[in-house]
Amino acid sequence: MRRISILFCMLLAGITGYSQQRTDSVHAAHYDLALSVVDFENHRVEGRADITLVAKVNNLNQIRLDLKFLTCDSVFVNQSATPFTQSEEHIYINTSAMQSGDTATIRVHYHGTPGHDDGFGGFYYSGEYAYNVGAALTDQPHAYGRCWFPCMDEFTDKSTYSFHIRTEAGKRAVCNGMLTDSLTHDDGTRTWSWELEQPVPTYLVSMAVGDYRCHADTFQGMERVIPIHLYVPPALYANVAGTFANLKPVLRKYEELFGPYVWPRVGYVGVNMAGGAMEHATNIALPNLAVNGTLTYEGTIMHELFHHWFGDLITCERPEEMWINEGFADYSEALVQEWLYDNYADHIRNQHVSTLQNIARKDGGLYALDAVPQDYTYGMHSYQKGGLVIHTLRHHMGDSLFFSSMRQLLSHYAYQNVNSEQFFTYLTQVSGMNLMDFYEDWIHQPGFPDFEVAGVQSQACGIYTVLVKQGGYGTLHPCNNALVDVTFVSDDLETYTYENQLVGGESTELLLYSPFSPAFVMLDASRKLSDATIDDMRRIGAPGTVHFPEAACSAVVGHLDDSALIRVEHHLTAPDAPTPLPEGYHQFSQTHYWTVRYAGGIIDGEWSFRLQRSSNQLDHSLFENGDTFENLKLMYRPDGQSAWMPVPYTRSGSPYNATITTAEMLPGQYCFAMADATTSTNGPQLAPITLYPNPAGDALTVKTRAEQADKAAIYDSNGRRVMVFRIQSDEQKIDTESLSSGSYVIVLYKKGKSVNRMMFVKS
Repeated sequence: MRRISILFCMLLAGITGYSQQRTDSVHAAHYDLALSVVDFENHRVEGRADITLVAKVNNLNQIRLDLKFLTCDSVFVNQSATPFTQSEEHIYINTSAMQSGDTATIRVHYHGTPGHDDGFGGFYYSGEYAYNVGAALTDQPHAYGRCWFPCMDEFTDKSTYSFHIRTEAGKRAVCNGMLTDSLTHDDGTRTWSWELEQPVPTYLVSMAVGDYRCHADTFQGMERVIPIHLYVPPALYANVAGTFANLKPVLRKYEELFGPYVWPRVGYVGVNMAGGAMEHATNIALPNLAVNGTLTYEGTIMHELFHHWFGDLITCERPEEMWINEGFADYSEALVQEWLYDNYADHIRNQHVSTLQNIARKDGGLYALDAVPQDYTYGMHSYQKGGLVIHTLRHHMGDSLFFSSMRQLLSHYAYQNVNSEQFFTYLTQVSGMNLMDFYEDWIHQPGFPDFEVAGVQSQACGIYTVLVKQGGYGTLHPCNNALVDVTFVSDDLETYTYENQLVGGESTELLLYSPFSPAFVMLDASRKLSDATIDDMRRIGAPGTVHFPEAACSAVVGHLDDSALIRVEHHLTAPDAPTPLPEGYHQFSQTHYWTVRYAGGIIDGEWSFRLQRSSNQLDHSLFENGDTFENLKLMYRPDGQSAWMPVPYTRSGSPYNATITTAEMLPGQYCFAMADATTSTNGPQLAPITLYPNPAGDALTVKTRAEQADKAAIYDSNGRRVMVFRIQSDEQKIDTESLSSGSYVIVLYKKGKSVNRMMFVKS
């Protein structure tokens, strides 16, 4: 055996032309692995791998196998000893030229101390147990078969397996597939033989050695009786029934909705991991701490089981598209909440909030789901955002079409690899629903789309124009064809919903009928969209403080004459800022704004908005250019079509987590901005305004200075403009007889710019 430098190996592999595309040149059809795992004192193994290779190109004369931490002792090609070279992670084997379709058997003898990833994955010795975890969290490529046997360690190469694992007396080996034999040797050691006839990539290959007791059961599946084998240390055996109490009901639902379980058995093996789990086909590695007799880790148990449809049966073509594996498995946890506990909506909401608040920080940015950097393969994009987008896809398609299409897709691509574009192309074909826009909007671009009701205008006979605008948190373009629910809310707190309204582009006008005069109109009340908005809605019956912690705000209701509904939308995207900015202003928030709406009783009080300026928080960028709280302005507008205006506020809390409070509960939109310190909220740019009587009857008197305001507009609590009039004198009376009872905002303008506003009530 000779060792050569890593650099030389890399150059050699590059010359041969298939180092990055090995699976285009050669395929490992079968592995026959013989491994001795008896030296627990030194943590050493001795092994032999017989690998059946099939050439996919002509004149293939060199094979590269992956092997890390271990030493290759000898190589045989078709039973003939063959020279080889070994680098830190590879074995290079020269062969006589193979033509496309030719088969060769490579035998590799090896030994050493297998290792593991710095984060998660690899081969572990823990006391009297040894086991592998097939995926590395940080090492790349993430497939981690190479840490314990020589292989083609790539997601896209799927093979069948035979295992012959030698153990000490009193220990057993548990591997993928079915146990076919066990042989006791003269020295008391024992060889356990397992066979997996279904092809899997190397990262799904598994073995565990130790003192295990098997909890055996069966499940009547759709097509056959399926064995269930749960291997745990003897001390945990009594906990198995409680831990896996819902395994069969969930397995039944998985089959019903996604098709039959195709693997020879359902299998779990307990290992001494501190956390995490691994979906090895038929031999899921589950941390022993999860086998505690309760349902605490039920989500993890079912997540890994569901990989036997997404991940094990069909596999993402590239780690950059891990959402296909992990997004679906993550979403299965929401399905379990739906089926067993009727808690689907809360589960999705909690995940949505957490993902929006943390994904960019934890994953180092925002990425398209089909282009996640490998440093974040196992991050929030692949798991949580992937699961949320699948939630959106389910509602976009409807349950019947979604589940039937998934069953067909899993059958069509069984034991194959699939990329995101293929995924949606096939769904489009079998569903009859064009899903390529969905792919472009939710998978192929980064970030989260955002939708808002920018304005509502009454037409006639109960018809309203609802203007829907799109923004985005880190997106590149608006959605082309998004389906959005539109809900009208009355002052009697009734609702009327139009489902699946098609919106596209930066703005869409929807012409809709409402059976009542709406107090406000909201989008996506059932939270079907994985958008950039955190919303909350509360019904209140008495004055007091109402907290909306996930939306980073709260209301102190000082007066309430009847039950009321408050809806808050925290949009994690930049508000529309005027261009150019008003004199004295140099920055509007680039990260978020709020929309607040009311229905029902007349509300009076104050709003408080949380300002978060620590590193990586929403308002950090506002202060990056040296601005201080002296520059901070709280801006307001009645709706998304009106001009922003500053409102007075008070500040409390720390300099890095402050509370900004305005003394009026005006319905509309709020955001932060920065202006010169001399630009005062109460300065001469604001026209004075006095309204009386307030509450008003059929008439309202407006007092101001005609030289400082030339026009006024009245908005209802939904932000709809219901009246416009010219300012003709310092004091003028306007007719309000046509206004319904409720709260309104009057906004004064000077040459198109808002110069003040005030709330009044029509009795």
